[in-house]
Amino acid sequence: MIPSTSTAALAPCPPAPRLASEGRSAVHALCALSAALTLTACGGGSSGSTAPLASKPLAEACAAYTTAALPHGAKITRTEVRKAEGSLPEVCIVRGQIVSSPDSTIQWAVELPTLSLWNGKTLTIGGGGLDGFIPTDDPWYQQLVGPSANPYLKISSDSGHQSRGFEWAKSDVALRNHAFDANHFVLEVGTAIATEFYGKRPVRRYHMGHSNGGRSGLISTQKYPKDYDGVVAMEPAISQQAHQVNLGPNVVRHIFQNRDNWLSPAKVALYAKAETAACDGLDGLKDGIIGNVEACSYVPTDLLCKGADSDSCLTAGQIESIRRIYSDHKTPVTLSRGAVGYPRFGRGGAATSDWQSYMFGTSFEARDSFNHMAVTEAAKVVEGNPAADVLSHDPTQYPAQYLRLAEMIDATDPDIGAFADNGGKLLIWYGLSDTCVSLYRTAEYFDSVKQRLGAGKVQGFARMLTSPSIGHNLDGPGTNPLSIDLLAAMDAWVEKSTAPDALVATQFGADGTTAMAKRPVCEFPKFPRYNGAGDPNKAESFTCSAT
Repeated sequence: MIPSTSTAALAPCPPAPRLASEGRSAVHALCALSAALTLTACGGGSSGSTAPLASKPLAEACAAYTTAALPHGAKITRTEVRKAEGSLPEVCIVRGQIVSSPDSTIQWAVELPTLSLWNGKTLTIGGGGLDGFIPTDDPWYQQLVGPSANPYLKISSDSGHQSRGFEWAKSDVALRNHAFDANHFVLEVGTAIATEFYGKRPVRRYHMGHSNGGRSGLISTQKYPKDYDGVVAMEPAISQQAHQVNLGPNVVRHIFQNRDNWLSPAKVALYAKAETAACDGLDGLKDGIIGNVEACSYVPTDLLCKGADSDSCLTAGQIESIRRIYSDHKTPVTLSRGAVGYPRFGRGGAATSDWQSYMFGTSFEARDSFNHMAVTEAAKVVEGNPAADVLSHDPTQYPAQYLRLAEMIDATDPDIGAFADNGGKLLIWYGLSDTCVSLYRTAEYFDSVKQRLGAGKVQGFARMLTSPSIGHNLDGPGTNPLSIDLLAAMDAWVEKSTAPDALVATQFGADGTTAMAKRPVCEFPKFPRYNGAGDPNKAESFTCSAT
């Protein structure tokens, strides 16, 4: 859920189309496997030569690539070469589509690096919000996976629709594609293309995504446990209907029902400064980073306006808005797996761009915060009313509709033992100040996995790591999450059994490149606590601590 690409994520659960879809999938998969085995046996690609097609110059190989059969009835629409630019290498992009139904067509793209660069592995990149775009075409997502992804064959899709809106939500097939099938189908397409183009099957397959893209990776461990060797889920939005049902009446409505409850950027900055001053030193060092979020209980009553409202004080309604951001909520609507409620957000979000992006928006009149939009769009879907409004919508009147959506899209099944038994690794990362997707909801889920499988087993294949004072937009005064090479860490875990227990993140200066400070990346609920001595800019001066 990032501002440039996000909307609310919704999808109901259709049992009947699944069987038909899986039946068709099996036929297409067998055809593709037969073709791939034939190509591998003769040592060539679709050109029929004894050498793989990829051994030719990339532009020539890209123009020549074609195939008679791909899984799930996938068809190629075109191929193109994207020249090297910045940190991105030259690649051949194979584009195509899977027509799942008259209401849902999956547009997909597979990026093939040169034979000499390819590391023999694939990387599926998850989208954001409601998808409707190709992540590998988006610079934000290329930046997310980082330069370590360049040797990988990259795979992505729009998840089965070409709009960021909800006009496709009436189709059960489209909803199922968005929920989890599109990534699974296109992974098999990408695997078949790799086998044909390079003359050999990929040796490893990974997934990396953020927010809804993190959810799509996490749900793959539950629905298709043999798809990936490793999944990197950054701030996964695993309970989106719980977010909408609980934030709508309890937080969003309060903020936008009265101007005195809405915080301007100046007031957000005022609160951020006060919260940081009150809680910064709780991790042993005053450095502008709120590390010990659990010990931070600051309530801004000292900022209450004594006279006229101004940017130097907060109204009672604004203080109440802040209290609600940091409160658990339990709207009496039961969602998937019997879940009720949605937990609070982590401390420090006001010092990131999150509060404006997700809570308050650009103005009271605009009502353009992400959370307002997500709740309103969900209301439109469950009411079947394009004029539905968060200020009047009552989720308790639509429990069956919300449950149907949650049972489709929630990534909350704790039984991921099959994924672990297949050798899969799971790496979850969170910014502790995320004010879009609650850190604590995912922490609850991770605890449920430990309860289901046993803490010892989970420690062997999964981690939940965090960075303080970083929000959902991956910014803030903390250490930059993009400085953590999560993909490389995952690959080392899978290939070398090196668990990601010694990762370090870097805080950069105003130029975005000068390293200012380093901190260990700690396993939740631990945070980097200053040892009391040593260079505060060095990671070794900190110890991961839960208190």
